[in-house]
Amino acid sequence: MRVHWVETVIVLLLIVEGVSYNLFGFIIFSNLFKIIGLEGFTDFSSVTIQMFFVAYIFMEMFKKRDFRQYFKIHPGLLFTLSILGLILIGTGLLMLPEMTKPSYNITFIDSLFLSTSSTSVTGLATVDVANILTLKGQIVVLFLIQLGALNTIAFAALYLLIAKFGIGIKQHDVIEDFVNNTSFLDTEKMFSKIVKWTIVIELVGFICIFTLLKPEGMFADNSSRVFHSLFHAISSFCNAGLTTIPDGLMNPLLINNYLLHSVTLGLFFLGGFGMIYLFDIFGIKSLRKRMKSPWKTLRFDTKISLYTTLFLLVLGGVVFYAFEYNKSLEDKSGFGAMITTLFSSMTTRNAGFSTVDISSLSLPVLVFFLFLMFVGASSGSSGGGIRVSTFAIMVSSVVSTIKRKPHVELFKRTIENELVLKAYSIFIFFVVGNLIGIFALLITEYQAIESGKFLLIDIIFEHVSAASTVGLSTGITAELSEPGKMILIVAMFVGRVGTLTIAYLFGKQVMSRRYKYPKGHTMIG
Repeated sequence: MRVHWVETVIVLLLIVEGVSYNLFGFIIFSNLFKIIGLEGFTDFSSVTIQMFFVAYIFMEMFKKRDFRQYFKIHPGLLFTLSILGLILIGTGLLMLPEMTKPSYNITFIDSLFLSTSSTSVTGLATVDVANILTLKGQIVVLFLIQLGALNTIAFAALYLLIAKFGIGIKQHDVIEDFVNNTSFLDTEKMFSKIVKWTIVIELVGFICIFTLLKPEGMFADNSSRVFHSLFHAISSFCNAGLTTIPDGLMNPLLINNYLLHSVTLGLFFLGGFGMIYLFDIFGIKSLRKRMKSPWKTLRFDTKISLYTTLFLLVLGGVVFYAFEYNKSLEDKSGFGAMITTLFSSMTTRNAGFSTVDISSLSLPVLVFFLFLMFVGASSGSSGGGIRVSTFAIMVSSVVSTIKRKPHVELFKRTIENELVLKAYSIFIFFVVGNLIGIFALLITEYQAIESGKFLLIDIIFEHVSAASTVGLSTGITAELSEPGKMILIVAMFVGRVGTLTIAYLFGKQVMSRRYKYPKGHTMIG
């Protein structure tokens, strides 16, 4: 009971509720929720307990079996299958009758689309989460967002994999895509630390959002206010972009609540920054080391993520303000214009929330937003894109080439040629993947484009947003054809798993690397 205290508490609660219901005809905790004004939390507690037991049964089944003699799983395949499995489970749950309003029957494609968008923390949706899904359906979406955001399942599965089978040296390169190489031998501790930090950040965000939501309109009821605050906090930190509030932050009750916008901005900045780097900046051990030894600065990879993120944030803000100051920012106060500018610049890279109408933005802003979505968030975060480290290394490579330097240099460090090649590989894969996806969408949505219903920029923006798991849209998602929706589903899945991971899975492992061909030379440019 001391070891399995969580299970013990849940079982004791179930016994108390069972005795109460069978002997006295009422459920204790349901009445307690009602007393404090939380009318709708009975369903929430029931679904939570049911999903816990399902997950617990699967974990016990895995722990009681020894698969060592049968196979060894490639970490990239493990991660891919964990995400795919979560998507399929979510799809099945969302198709259950009680997940949507009685007047709406969700199709398989729409259910698969929403499950993929939630698990990949993209934010695109072909159905209105706020108006079509019931409380149970919204809870399922919330769990999919939380589990899919920070590779929770991949971390847990990877730990079990290491504990049961061990990992070969050849697979270390793939593992570094999911677990920082300095923490590889301490995976269990790292997984626990990520879960704790996630809970604390989301709890603080929940408290701030609950405080800033005025108890009026749809937030007058305490239970609704609590649930919307919880959903919004998790969705913001996980960079999901999905919301249970009609029209999201553009709702008339929230559109001018700039303090709420600021909290949301902070949450998806932290979520898109990457846990490993947050540990380095705000971790107690790291802070003590820097206080004790002032010459010790942030780690090299943390500097890349932090400075590149801030640079892109400021650059995006300048471009947005320059072209929108007399349009979408015209009626806003000085503080409101600043928050909206920073919000739009940051959300374009990873979050998917919006406080302005994306379809009404000027063409130069949309094109620059394509660039920001393409770059994306930090490595190891819940965001997508080619990642800021890839972008920083490529820019450094260009600068070194112009200056005719023999090596790529960044922050007074030499970047290994292997990392440079990896960065360019990710860039090429991402460009080719988007070109193929956009071309396919142009075929499936040909009639809508010919009739003027969709513009070319709408199609490009939609696919890049899906592939980068951003979730912004010019408003065409729900109107896409079923083949078009399938294309975006594939784009969101590949964007979450990672193009390089897919390449590793299908790439052939060379027998030896200890050889070199004669030099070849050709003209470039």
